[in-house]
Amino acid sequence: MELAEKIYEYYIKNKDLLDSDKLFHFGSRIAAWRGDLAAYDILHNSYDLIVQPNRQLDDVISEIVKKVQTGKSNAYELRKPFFEKYPKLYGAQLALFRVRHLETIYGIDARNALFNTISMDELEKLEQALLNDDEALKILSTYAINYCYVLERVIKKNEHSLPLEKFLEISKKYDTNQIKQIQLLIYFYTHCIIGESNFYSRNIKIEKLPIYRQMLEILEKLITKHFDKINLDNKLEFLVCARICRYDSKLFGRIYKECEKSVSPDGTFIIDRLNQNAQNERNNFVSSEHRNVLFIMSTTEYFPHSTLI
Repeated sequence: MELAEKIYEYYIKNKDLLDSDKLFHFGSRIAAWRGDLAAYDILHNSYDLIVQPNRQLDDVISEIVKKVQTGKSNAYELRKPFFEKYPKLYGAQLALFRVRHLETIYGIDARNALFNTISMDELEKLEQALLNDDEALKILSTYAINYCYVLERVIKKNEHSLPLEKFLEISKKYDTNQIKQIQLLIYFYTHCIIGESNFYSRNIKIEKLPIYRQMLEILEKLITKHFDKINLDNKLEFLVCARICRYDSKLFGRIYKECEKSVSPDGTFIIDRLNQNAQNERNNFVSSEHRNVLFIMSTTEYFPHSTLI
């Protein structure tokens, strides 16, 4: 798609304007999705950020585990009681992600460093507590789902351990008359799919696709019904997951029309402005990176690449 390529070129040309975390996010997603040489170059240049070679790995992981939620998440007022109920979740899921990045991008096995800080027993007890707490799963959404998928699929290398039927049933617990709960449901299902793909780096096994396609069917109906109330990031997360699952949705054309009408007057990137839940505070070049990398990914078929550099 011509617009997607122009946006990609604009981000590559202006990548030095992105902060280090945004740049790593952009590079790691594009490398996995497209096998793009410029993306691999970004990952190579992000080595010091992720590996921190001048520090002991145990110290790096320990510092991450201790991090606490700062109130910047979506629907924070709904999530706050559950962050308080599970105070180790935020730092633990960040640490799991760091271990994942170290392995899948830089070929470093940091699991021992992780377990020196937080034991597998502690990690599994937290996971089971979340899986037994439907309300926490529902409201924490992305945080809980990412934690479970990275722990099981990446750390434990367990391919058949998560209760997918339970995850599918979670949609019945959301009040879809409330836009924030619709948003949490979209994030819940899309991150089940993204987690199963190990963040765009592998195909989902054929036998698992039917249940993930059922999730997409539910989201497709929900987005169609509430289209003008759903922000562009959520819509593009859906399209990316449809690509991953080879799910042919009628929403592709409708969402792309909104994207084409949402190009920023300040540069070649998409901003969120044409829906009732637009993220107006995330409409500059840097804060729009997440939305734009999703758009770029959503416009081509899914053929995952190794991100190991």
